[in-house]
Amino acid sequence: MKYKDKILSILGKYSHNGKYAFVLSYLHNRHRFPNLDNPKDLSELYIQRVLSGEINKIYYLADKYKVRDYIKEKGLEQILTPLIDVYDKATEIDFSKLPNKFALKLNYGAGMNIICQDKSRLNIEESVLKLKNWIEQKGQYSYSEQHYNLIKRKIVCEEYIDDGSGGFPIDYKFMCICGKVHCILACSGRENGHADYLPYSLNWEPLYDYYKTIKPQNHLLPKPSNLEEMINIAEILSKDIDLVRVDLYSNGSKIWFGEMTLTPAGCIFHRWSDKGIKEMGNYYLSLKSR
Repeated sequence: MKYKDKILSILGKYSHNGKYAFVLSYLHNRHRFPNLDNPKDLSELYIQRVLSGEINKIYYLADKYKVRDYIKEKGLEQILTPLIDVYDKATEIDFSKLPNKFALKLNYGAGMNIICQDKSRLNIEESVLKLKNWIEQKGQYSYSEQHYNLIKRKIVCEEYIDDGSGGFPIDYKFMCICGKVHCILACSGRENGHADYLPYSLNWEPLYDYYKTIKPQNHLLPKPSNLEEMINIAEILSKDIDLVRVDLYSNGSKIWFGEMTLTPAGCIFHRWSDKGIKEMGNYYLSLKSR
């Protein structure tokens, strides 16, 4: 654990709601103190919602298994990736019964995924150990993402999403504010062991000044032919929710649901520029004042 992470963990543990840890993390990232009494930028607004406990009221949206019921309630069952099975323990998985391609993921948190494109090349013993460690890990979310502690841990197995690119599908992350999409963060290249991020406007214009660092190798992605449909879906799912990120996948015709993220980047938005979080904060305040 890095030195900064240790400090944040201690502050999160001994602050009853994690306020001190948020302040230090924001200060470290933005080089200024956050205004949590009168929040204006997107990071401050997200932090306020966590500290107020509002996020915990909708924790089930962050549960990658329970959220499937929410999607169905919204009349969007067609965007759900077919479910193969769900498990309480890694040892319950019978890999011999799984198809050649599939995705295993924990229903809480982030980054706990095993994407299998060829079962014959999968190290099953190693995969089981990973899943076992993930589902049994003792580390609790102490301050920025406490809602994950409310989720009963499970392992979800879904069909592999193939968007025809030959690699992992592009992840379209819709930044939803008061039920309206403000911009889309496109994530690509994960099959190469890293991810390239670039925000786009609703007209699919690159928002270079919304992000701190754009890698030289980043290339502009083509505008999805069904972008308007994806925006509509994101707004249906985010209706009546002040702040949420809706992640979708698409091959241009078919759309798949990814997840709903209640605390993107731990509410700090470390990759986003000051201009980006300020403009999104202004958009939030303008909608709330109507």
